[in-house]
Amino acid sequence: MAKLPSCEDYEISINNAQLIKSLALNGGHVEKNSLGVTINYVGGFCIVFPYFKSSGDKVAVRCWIARVDNAQERTRLIAEELKRVNLPYFVNFEYEQNGIATNLGVQPIVLMDWVEANSLKDFIQDNLCNPDALRNLAESFKTMVSDLHRSCISHGDLQHGNILVRNNGSLVLVDYDSMYVPSLEGYKDEIKGLSGYQHPARWDSEYTSKKNDYFSELVIYTSIIALSYFPGLWDELKMEDTETLLFSPDDIKSGGNSYIFRKLESHPQLKELSLAIKKALECNSIEELLPLEEAIIPKTQRIGGGIRKKWNTPQQQEPKQEYVPDTTNTRAKWNKT
Repeated sequence: MAKLPSCEDYEISINNAQLIKSLALNGGHVEKNSLGVTINYVGGFCIVFPYFKSSGDKVAVRCWIARVDNAQERTRLIAEELKRVNLPYFVNFEYEQNGIATNLGVQPIVLMDWVEANSLKDFIQDNLCNPDALRNLAESFKTMVSDLHRSCISHGDLQHGNILVRNNGSLVLVDYDSMYVPSLEGYKDEIKGLSGYQHPARWDSEYTSKKNDYFSELVIYTSIIALSYFPGLWDELKMEDTETLLFSPDDIKSGGNSYIFRKLESHPQLKELSLAIKKALECNSIEELLPLEEAIIPKTQRIGGGIRKKWNTPQQQEPKQEYVPDTTNTRAKWNKT
């Protein structure tokens, strides 16, 4: 298998106009900081350069540093499906086979619209003293993933770096290499995501699935809600410097027997969420997992609903029971450090 260029190789090329083959980038320039250093963001599979087109529009130029099978076909199918469903959580992007010339030949790139927004972690940190903002964020997140479920779409690498929050509070997803759309049924599951967000069974999954996000959703939602009640966990767990939210890979490996689970279960509004993650960790396959909107409903209610459906008995009028955070404890004395 042919070797791919390094981050340094791409940085050299993107600073040389003659090596940029994409017509869309003609006459533009890569963004640099005040010291003249090329700005870039490196992930497990790609390096991303913010780039100004000749029109002044800003785009993200994504270059592969690790190989993904059928990258062109995957990107085409994902782009077609996202255009069809037209959800507000995605940005325009296109694959260019002849994107940029390097010392290892001409390489493909993906061009994505640039999003001016805060990362999920930055938004959370900025609002540790604002529990209502965090709970609103959690509800927006739940709405987003519910919309994805209805379209049979999974992002595949849901984590803090791939979820952006605009100034108006709306959410945007970036980095689509790991996505599942129905037309990708039967494709290999190659990009598994960060270990602090993934169910242990994900590492053994051979094929991509619409259920790839189910565990990650539960981890992210629970983390946001928990921080609205226990903002001190941010510093206690040194979250600013981690590649996780509340749950470390060791917490997930513990099966629910670590400190963070005990901490959450000490609070009546968080206990059900902790138990939902524990229940998910009992599953042997991601195909057994429940989507977020079902996983956070207490088990007794799910069973009752199932019995009514089975025997076709009329459902009595009752308030919709899903997780509603208690807003009485705002922890107003918490001081952000």
